[in-house]
Amino acid sequence: MGDGALRIGHRIAALAPVLLLGAALACPATGQGPEASGYLADRLPLPADVLPSCMAVRPDGTLVVGSMDGDVLLVVDEDGDGIPETYRRWAGTLPHWPLGMAVEGDEVVISTRSALLRLADDDGDGWAERWTTVTDAWDVTRDHHDWTTGIARWTDGSYVVSPVTDDVRERSVEGRHHLRGKAIAVDPDDGSVEVLAGGLRYPTGWATRSRDGLVFFTDNQGQQKTNCEINVLRPGHWYGYPSQADPPSGPEDAEPYTPAVLIPYPWARSVNGLAFAETGGEFGPLEGQLVLCEYNHRFILRATLEEVDGQIQGACYPFLGGLLGPLTLAFAPDGTLYVGSIREPSWGGEAEQGAIYRVRPTGQPAFGILEANAEPDGFTLRFLAEPPDPDLALDPARYSLRRYHHEFQGSYHSPPTDVEPLSVASVSPGDDARSVRLAVREPLIPGRIYEIRADLPGAEPDISHYTMNRVPSPAKEDPTRVRNDAERRREKE
Repeated sequence: MGDGALRIGHRIAALAPVLLLGAALACPATGQGPEASGYLADRLPLPADVLPSCMAVRPDGTLVVGSMDGDVLLVVDEDGDGIPETYRRWAGTLPHWPLGMAVEGDEVVISTRSALLRLADDDGDGWAERWTTVTDAWDVTRDHHDWTTGIARWTDGSYVVSPVTDDVRERSVEGRHHLRGKAIAVDPDDGSVEVLAGGLRYPTGWATRSRDGLVFFTDNQGQQKTNCEINVLRPGHWYGYPSQADPPSGPEDAEPYTPAVLIPYPWARSVNGLAFAETGGEFGPLEGQLVLCEYNHRFILRATLEEVDGQIQGACYPFLGGLLGPLTLAFAPDGTLYVGSIREPSWGGEAEQGAIYRVRPTGQPAFGILEANAEPDGFTLRFLAEPPDPDLALDPARYSLRRYHHEFQGSYHSPPTDVEPLSVASVSPGDDARSVRLAVREPLIPGRIYEIRADLPGAEPDISHYTMNRVPSPAKEDPTRVRNDAERRREKE
């Protein structure tokens, strides 16, 4: 290792500095982490003072990390052993808590508390000497909750970011607090701002789906938000959570929203980073699905989407647990998923600590629920592989379903209401050996979350929660209708 480097020793969960010199940081690998559903998470080396709050990956596979203290680092495999272990400080120090990042060629665009910035290393010396403020159109107070989240790309090429709600905080600059709790489009050239939608709370995760340009975002439960959510960004929509400049029920002309996926409260209390697995098939059987971070319970989830009667809806599933505190994630071109995790005193009262995990498919056989899709009288379950016992997979007694919903009851969290078990009338083979079709006796009801369990040997996961915004109508096949994720995969097989 060359001069001016910091090597960090790591034992179990402890990070111990050995030498303090220079602008490059290198550490040994920390070893294998959790494994589930045919995927393995390795905890990568990380200097003790780096708390990853945003990440992106360059086209050459270089991981770019923004730390909560405002530094930006490039992570490289300096010794060629396949483990990114050297952290090169590329820019600093930004305003604290950068929470969004996008890579554009040699430039890095970052959303910070006070501004959207564009950084570049024009002379190639490894240090970003050019900083450009794209916009600083919103107010900022001393409250540490005054984050700015994003970045996604809108259909016209604008950046989409959100200065989060100011629900309980002082206003700092009269006339600028109106952008709080809004999704805004920022022109990348002149920095002009357009409000797209309002009523957002803490929408930390943002992702653009490449095949159709739709922008999705997570939002966190609390007060009027009964669940953590995955939403589709629609111009003119109101997402239910008033900031100080908003009427309590939102603007009169705003369109009400319906979350695409509601995540059950026992699973998720702080859902953050969001990314589509769009890697040309490199991410294995979960290609095309959404992956999202859950901070409180220290795991990542995944979600699938489909369109029913013009409404996007879908299901969520547990993915990998045993992580530190997932906050941000990014996919590399080779199918590697990087997950940035933290623990932080103002988020749960724990001492500062950071971690980066590298999640990759193992290539080993795995069995569990891959995807749930709505049917007029039940659900189709598609598994990661053929059930080990096909006859057992057709036994109705092996499946249990119930439905519920949440209504805001004036408290921080509103418990499930109208919880109702459902009876499985029959189970029939699906359209391939990895699918089964569940028919239930009771009519399906829109506006409910459906919990589906499969008690099959070795199933991981064995549970899904499906958000039923619309019940599919019995109809003949329409060749023009939008295919769901499972159908797209089958058409390619």
